[in-house]
Amino acid sequence: MKLELKNVTKKYDLDTLGVEDITFSVQDGIFGIAGEAGSGMMTILGVTGGWLDADAGEIIFDGKVMNDVEPRQRNCLLICGGKMPLWGSVERNLTYGLKKRGISGKEASERAVLAAEKLGIKSLLRKGARTLTPFEAIKANIARLAARGAAVALFYDPYKGLTYEQKLAAHDALTRVVGELGCAAVMTVPDGRDLALTGTYGAVIRNGRVLRSGRVADILDDPRTAYVAEFTSPVPVNIISEGENTYAVRADQMTLTSGNYAVVSSGNGYTALETGRGEPPVIVCGETAEKTAGYEIVSRTVLYDESIRQRGN
Repeated sequence: MKLELKNVTKKYDLDTLGVEDITFSVQDGIFGIAGEAGSGMMTILGVTGGWLDADAGEIIFDGKVMNDVEPRQRNCLLICGGKMPLWGSVERNLTYGLKKRGISGKEASERAVLAAEKLGIKSLLRKGARTLTPFEAIKANIARLAARGAAVALFYDPYKGLTYEQKLAAHDALTRVVGELGCAAVMTVPDGRDLALTGTYGAVIRNGRVLRSGRVADILDDPRTAYVAEFTSPVPVNIISEGENTYAVRADQMTLTSGNYAVVSSGNGYTALETGRGEPPVIVCGETAEKTAGYEIVSRTVLYDESIRQRGN
């Protein structure tokens, strides 16, 4: 399945923008979108699934424009992290959508068992869906996808409540099932650090607009803006200006040295240095008991667009 969004815009009213000019495509795989709450991620999922109408642009499934196609005819499945959609057992959650689509109870149950076995959760089928841990819930939701065989899978915050190790395991299972089904998936994550655990291609959005898109590895290596650099990094990022250039420098791309910068704080693996340049303290990996220190930059990334400096601005 190939999913395409071309120049999609959605406005809720004159003063409230959902998303503007969103364009991306994904075929037989996962497209990742990272953005903070209110950035427009759920709007993108809504217009893709047909639960929301786009004001402009096209939603295309395998070459067919779907804008006027009812949600039921789009064969999309929405999965939200941390919980399952229905009360009752896990099995009910796996079979409900199938039965609604005309699948017999017997076949629906057989599909549920096979999907549960695939995800290693057969023992959870009789368990109450709302009693699952977040990790059990995402595995059960991936089993929903496997049983349903949806053409388009839409994930909202699938890693909610998971440890990093659980995120890795969930990502492996999700990638495997999406690959086996040959479906197109859009995975949205509100934590920019999780963009690395989405797909090969992705985007960072803010206030309904794309700030950076392309290969996820390229976004992480070359964020272009301070916001993207800070939002997607697993460690503190320093924004340092030198002459006409501005750089993003991760704390783990710096080494602590002797020097004359005042130590603001040191602990938990990091040291904050006051440089006296009128900018926020520089955060460097490493700790010191000294009152002054310095730093050496090992690697840095040029920022090309400083219209957005820091998160929250």
